[in-house]
Amino acid sequence: MNWQNYYNEKINSSLIFLFTAQYSAGQTANCWPDISDNYWKIDEALYGSKRLSNCDPNAYYNCHGFVMSYFENGCIAPGWDKPQVPAPYTCPNTSGIKDDLIYKNSGLYVQVCSESSANIAYYDFGGGEDHSAVKEITGNGFSPIKYLSKYAENGPLVAHNLMGSWYHLAQSKSGSIQFWSYIGKILGITNIAGLNQRTFVVNNIPNITYLWSIQSGYENIVIASGGSTNSVTLTPQHSGTAVLQLSISSSCGTVKTQQIALSIQTNVCLEGVFTQAGITKNLNTTNSVATGGVNVTLTCPNATYFNWQKTSGNVNDWIRNGNQVNFTMLSGGSISFNVTAYGSAGQLGQRTITFYNYGSFLVYPNPASSSISVDLNKELNYTLVLQGMDGLDTKEAKGICGNQPMDVSQLKNGDYSLLIYNEGKLINQQRVVIKK
Repeated sequence: MNWQNYYNEKINSSLIFLFTAQYSAGQTANCWPDISDNYWKIDEALYGSKRLSNCDPNAYYNCHGFVMSYFENGCIAPGWDKPQVPAPYTCPNTSGIKDDLIYKNSGLYVQVCSESSANIAYYDFGGGEDHSAVKEITGNGFSPIKYLSKYAENGPLVAHNLMGSWYHLAQSKSGSIQFWSYIGKILGITNIAGLNQRTFVVNNIPNITYLWSIQSGYENIVIASGGSTNSVTLTPQHSGTAVLQLSISSSCGTVKTQQIALSIQTNVCLEGVFTQAGITKNLNTTNSVATGGVNVTLTCPNATYFNWQKTSGNVNDWIRNGNQVNFTMLSGGSISFNVTAYGSAGQLGQRTITFYNYGSFLVYPNPASSSISVDLNKELNYTLVLQGMDGLDTKEAKGICGNQPMDVSQLKNGDYSLLIYNEGKLINQQRVVIKK
């Protein structure tokens, strides 16, 4: 509401001279020029409204702050069939004088298209005047739906019909109504321990579209089910962090989002990460890395000693330090470790880890006449496919190791595309010239 204009009107009215005689027993004086039920249009028979609290000069809620506190802050909720609440209306955590945009821009609320899907009514009276009220299902067959409003900052709490507030009745206000619903904060345990699935949930509102996603850390946790409902179930994959996001919308409102941060500790023995060139990745049994320095870090709950043993590979310079190992990867190089973790009770876990580099992909000779070789990791098998630019001449060789020659003597002169595959995946493509 444009409260300053309203205050000016009231101050200039004769009611200010009468207020001391017009408040009823038990009400607090000095909160408003006229605090009577008659002034606030509070009468169940006449207006379908009921007082839920007295006014109070020390009150600190307006209508928007009341709506936010009602849903978010664990208040003693007023209601049509409940006793009056003490004035001023308070909550454990207060949302006081608020602008409507604070909750309308929040990811905790979403605009809906009908009253049946709503639990908030937002009134736009125009000219900068607006109002918010909480929808209540009373259970009363005669008056099944009421709206709970805070009238001005220090006015009373009142239950009324959708179009039966003091603003409508006393001032002949009209305008548009938007319906909103409180989705609530994402609920669930954010500190995840172990590999058991975890479920996160918000309120289930009819005719709302829910979309859950992992915004970051998707290698650490994945969506198992419920990605398009009000609840989602996640499966931990690796220790680390992740961000879970919920986007909500309806056909008549904009998309609202909220996020929560997740901390994941799977407690799996000998899980780990490796870092290269400032980029950290989860550790797999077999890991493809670029040339250069590699730092590996393992974790194992309750482990006091880690034993590293190199089992194969042409990378010979490596340094171990507790749960970490460092080495420099060569072009076409590889190194494998067998790692055992020990604790006070003995062996806790054992794991084999391999690192390899595909190689420089240097093709020689190029141009070629009878055979070609590729600088590739000698411990891996590759499939090489030569395709002529016309698509007619093709040569394929499977099970090729690094630097092993491929016969091209039967191919005619021309430009070819060399496709290099490992484990069925295309890992490189180069131009090769056959010239005899």
